[in-house]
Amino acid sequence: MGILNRRDMLQLSAACGVGAAISEAAFSGQAIALDSPSGPAVQNESPIKTRMFWTWDHSTEWALNRLGAHTHGSCNEYGRTTQSFLDDYTALLRWCGRNNVDAVVVWGLLRDGHGGLESAKRLCDVAAKENVKLLCGVGLNAYGGVYYEGDSPYNLERHLQENPELYAVDAEGNSTNFSIDAIGTRARLSNASTPGPRGFYHACPSRPENQKFVAESLTWLFKNLELGGVQIETGDTGVCQCPLCRDRRKHPADTFSWEDMAMMYPLAADAVRSVAPDAWIVCETYSHPEPYAGPKAAPGFGDGKAAWADESLEKFPRGVFIQWVADRYLRQADPDRTWTDRGRVSGAGLRHVMRAHVGTDWGWGAFRGEVALDWISQMVQQSVSSGFEGISLFGEVSPFQTGAELNYLALSNFGSANNPTSDQNIFEEQIAAPLLGGQFHARDFIRIAGLLDARYPEKRKEIPAAITSIYGRLPALPPDAAQRWCWLANKLASFAYL
Repeated sequence: MGILNRRDMLQLSAACGVGAAISEAAFSGQAIALDSPSGPAVQNESPIKTRMFWTWDHSTEWALNRLGAHTHGSCNEYGRTTQSFLDDYTALLRWCGRNNVDAVVVWGLLRDGHGGLESAKRLCDVAAKENVKLLCGVGLNAYGGVYYEGDSPYNLERHLQENPELYAVDAEGNSTNFSIDAIGTRARLSNASTPGPRGFYHACPSRPENQKFVAESLTWLFKNLELGGVQIETGDTGVCQCPLCRDRRKHPADTFSWEDMAMMYPLAADAVRSVAPDAWIVCETYSHPEPYAGPKAAPGFGDGKAAWADESLEKFPRGVFIQWVADRYLRQADPDRTWTDRGRVSGAGLRHVMRAHVGTDWGWGAFRGEVALDWISQMVQQSVSSGFEGISLFGEVSPFQTGAELNYLALSNFGSANNPTSDQNIFEEQIAAPLLGGQFHARDFIRIAGLLDARYPEKRKEIPAAITSIYGRLPALPPDAAQRWCWLANKLASFAYL
């Protein structure tokens, strides 16, 4: 695609509906330089260097009209077919390759239920062809280990079942394994037999046997798959309270431990780099970099950075990505959770990625496929000013859902050379307008989509009039733009139906 000016874009949109072309090609690596009000656009340096998608296999649904996808929950079984798994991630990886998303993290990449190693190999081939890094999500002390589910010696649950003395325990000495239902109720799982429901199983990080298992598993993984890297976590659903762990830790822990990360991440990185020295390694923190001010002794998931976190960060392996989470500092009007200059990160041999749960059902008033441009813009702006080089969003929802499509294109556009300040007006003009029938329509679309924002339930009363407005404009729109407006009309109607 050549260089287009604004008039060219809008003429194309009006003539034939270029939505699919823009979505698939606008960020294929060829710059689309649009005139600005002050003159021709200047190719700036991109403040954001790295863009990632985070996915869980059981919730990823890019191959539409297939049975078995989950829209909510963690540690779910995989309910789709092997072919659906391959089709989901083939479509996702191809879209990323055409839209400047550099990496895709897959939790549940290795499961017997969707083809195990052979399916993962096929996706590695797709990722390599698209120049996208495929990263395996690996829980070191929880979340299934390298082989998420199945009859593999590198599955964490099997390892613990065969060695029950290696389980993590609570302060009373009981194993910290549980299942959780849709409303958040926990039920303990026995460690005396083969696991039944998918659940949360925890290994003691202090035991040398478990450390050896982590290293051997990661070595096996990279010897058998040509991956782009891994995202590693120590677990955020409980920490071991055995005497070894209590004696080792100097600081309190909530549902995760910075000291456990400082111990396990170097060990894991060494194992990965022994086989794949250039692999990307993303280390989760479960935290925001703003210093935590209480009231709990130790911050929980999404809270600010613990006072002792910098001591742990100094022990992290150099050259890895450090992943933080933004949600609580974006979605809540809470003076105790304000992202200030104290929330800056330091390079010091580390690369920093900020992620958020927008466009998912994971809380803070979000819903799957919501239009979240204001959140993403704010997150990118504050991330750039705070020293971040990377942004990560959930990528489980197909861009057939227009809300997800706009969010994903915003990930490509905000903080890019074409929009270095993450200006939502620039995004509307350059990207959204050609997709939605013009700049006037694009602004209307984003405004109307805001009626579903859970922070402002009083706006729901405007939904019937908004639906009428949408139906009135459809005949004048190109087909692709009309399809996107129909998605919004149906989404609004689904909220008003009852």
